[in-house]
Amino acid sequence: MGRPQASQEFIDMLNEALSEEMASIFQYMWDHILARGMESPPIAEKFKELAMTEMRHAYMLAERIDLLGGTPTTKVGEIRVGGDLRQMLEDNLELEYEAIAMYRRLIKQAEREDDPATRRLLEDILKDTEEHARDLESILGK
Repeated sequence: MGRPQASQEFIDMLNEALSEEMASIFQYMWDHILARGMESPPIAEKFKELAMTEMRHAYMLAERIDLLGGTPTTKVGEIRVGGDLRQMLEDNLELEYEAIAMYRRLIKQAEREDDPATRRLLEDILKDTEEHARDLESILGK
């Protein structure tokens, strides 16, 4: 039994997730730095905390892609920076919703690939992502 193998389609999907996680790191980091207003200190700290979690996700994905025989991407996805605090929160919430959908697709692909270890890793990231969305919804009063 050697290293686990994955289809190129799955590697590409995981690299897309890695690209989005790297974009999230930068977006949350810049939002942390640029947050202004009386309500901003606790929200800025939340952005910093989320950036750190996204960094852990990116690292986990890159390691798994390498283990599966792929090359982790260095491409960073689209970053949305700017606007007031509400706009930052709305942009981040939308991206978390998109990530939830992406991780659900990836989990289904991991099942098709018969890769329970990657599925579990993706489920852990999905859990964090759902928590991020819930935290942002709470801050926005949704």
